[in-house]
Amino acid sequence: MQPRAASWCLFILLALGTLAAQAQQVALKGDMIVVDKKPFGKLVKGGSMLMRDYTLQSVDGKDVMKTKGNIVALPSNETFVFYVLTFQPGGETAEMSKTGLNFQQQLAEALVQNEVMRDGQPNPEGIQRFVAAYSEKLSAKYAAESEKQANAKPLEYSTVQRQRGGQVATVFNKRTQRTEIVQGNQVIGYLSPLENDKGRVKWDVRLPDGMSVAEMNIEAWMADAPGARDISYKILVKKNNQFHTRSAVGGVSVALQDGLQYLVSGGYL
Repeated sequence: MQPRAASWCLFILLALGTLAAQAQQVALKGDMIVVDKKPFGKLVKGGSMLMRDYTLQSVDGKDVMKTKGNIVALPSNETFVFYVLTFQPGGETAEMSKTGLNFQQQLAEALVQNEVMRDGQPNPEGIQRFVAAYSEKLSAKYAAESEKQANAKPLEYSTVQRQRGGQVATVFNKRTQRTEIVQGNQVIGYLSPLENDKGRVKWDVRLPDGMSVAEMNIEAWMADAPGARDISYKILVKKNNQFHTRSAVGGVSVALQDGLQYLVSGGYL
């Protein structure tokens, strides 16, 4: 078989394996991870309500992996949670971000997808696959980001001179195909979409001269849910290099209006 053909065959097999893992039904019945109604292994919960830890065990109760949770607070006021996972007895480690509210379920699905256990016992090949999949050293990444932010200089700029009384509005200019931020009769900035995917909406707030002064991040799926109230969102204010957390009652448009008014009131726009 030619090398290129062999590579394609390997790619197809890996893709099929991933799809098969995703198709499996992964559930937690107490501490037991159940895959398609069959026991996979145990994921025993420990720690406190503030920071849980988990121990992966074989079906017969032998320790396979332990986790240690970490909370990182960056100078920008942004907070991240990640776990360091250590396998036994070899000592292999991996680092995994918490991406949702239920880390136990997230971890269980990742363990199943990488076949860390087989027939209720540790699978060395699956452990190596898991370690490779989560090889990024998040601890080093956040330490570097923290140092970068601590050394960042505040952004210095001047906003548009105008009467600051009254509401801020957004107007789409058909001629320029740009969304203008207006107060009174003056254009004080522009709003540019950066992201609108998977329930997240992100805008860049710029001065008329093109300087970016803030970024707004709104979880759109949450904001537009029926009966949604007190929607939390974040604004990265570049004047002090910090995330400001806000809340608004209503959908994306209401949160956007609230954020722009906040930037104007604080003198950031």
